[in-house]
Amino acid sequence: MPKALQFLSPKKIYQVLILFFFWAVLPLFLLELLMIILEPYLSQGIYQYDRDLGFRIRPYANGNNQFGFNDRDYPLQKDPDQFRILVVSDSFNWAGGKERNYTAFLEKQFEQYYQKPQVEVISAGYPGTHTGEQLAMLKKYGLQYHPDLVILGFFVGNDFLDGDPNRKRIIVNDVYIDIDRRKELVIWGYPIIGQSRLLLFIQQKYKVFREAARSKQSWNPQIFSEAVLVASTNPHAFPNPALQTVIKPIQSPEQSPGIMSLKTFLKVEKTRLGFCEKANLAEGKWQDNIDYILSNISEMNHLLQTQGIQFLVAIYPDEFQVNPELFQQVVNQFDLNPQDYETTCMQRILTQHLKAQGIDYIDFLVPFQKQEKNQHLYLLQEPHWNSVGNQVAANLLFENLVQTTNRFFKSRSN
Repeated sequence: MPKALQFLSPKKIYQVLILFFFWAVLPLFLLELLMIILEPYLSQGIYQYDRDLGFRIRPYANGNNQFGFNDRDYPLQKDPDQFRILVVSDSFNWAGGKERNYTAFLEKQFEQYYQKPQVEVISAGYPGTHTGEQLAMLKKYGLQYHPDLVILGFFVGNDFLDGDPNRKRIIVNDVYIDIDRRKELVIWGYPIIGQSRLLLFIQQKYKVFREAARSKQSWNPQIFSEAVLVASTNPHAFPNPALQTVIKPIQSPEQSPGIMSLKTFLKVEKTRLGFCEKANLAEGKWQDNIDYILSNISEMNHLLQTQGIQFLVAIYPDEFQVNPELFQQVVNQFDLNPQDYETTCMQRILTQHLKAQGIDYIDFLVPFQKQEKNQHLYLLQEPHWNSVGNQVAANLLFENLVQTTNRFFKSRSN
């Protein structure tokens, strides 16, 4: 018994416990209950729970479209004289916003090439998702656009790592939570979790605050100060002048609102590099994840084939594969032996499967490695591309797709 209660009579102790219940326990219980029942009305952030997908972006939140994608609304019924591309990916479809994302750059390049808006490029995807979840999103929302071509943007940094066959990422009270899909409990349309929603909410807000404070301490405005110069300012950036798209220069290092501290960023990169550890690969540590993701790619390919839709996989590299300085920084920070890692194992695993399935793909790795020697392509302490990186990605897609669109319009004119 606490010392403060030793000198109280049983009646007084009972009264204290009653008061504690009504002033502390009951309010917390009611608050938890309200966070469950009133979540659709109280949690008006950009995320919302979706029974089929786990979560989605709230339609028209912060300028998103009707499906919560980082793009404008397009008519669901496609103009038969236009070529429509649907780009399915994760948060890479969000870096740069609607105007400076690679999907927007790609659409503008096609418009400049044809001198009119002949090709529509629709950004479709939600942050924090892997290929399996993107397949579910494609089935529920993406195919409503009736695209001629679907591009799957595969980020090697975490798409295999996150591809747990039993993971279901949901949103409760605007907080990410990963649950076992086999044990999901939904009552009256509300997901029930075995954790305090209030505590999760507080932890999430504290984590965001802490990372913001750390990032300010570790950010050096001189680092990567040249990273944001536009591609067109470098005469050696793109040998083909027809692919140079002018973007207004930005005078400060590009960051995202959710920038990580250097400490956290290096830990994330170490985790991603860990997937490539030769010992883990030999032991088959990630084989369930790999098999699950590859099976979803095959299913996506089959689904699109049955509907006469072309399919292409674009493989996005992680920064540690592109930027030697970052790789060395991770190695030094955690005292790693570079010989223990096959740093491009994700590309090898994926391309072997794609070739076996006869699925077309574009591997961005070598072009990004070459371009990184001229200009930095990633946001500061962030896994996503800056404006230059988004432009390079758009250029690579344009180079590989322009013949496809030319054939389409030629067939329409015959």
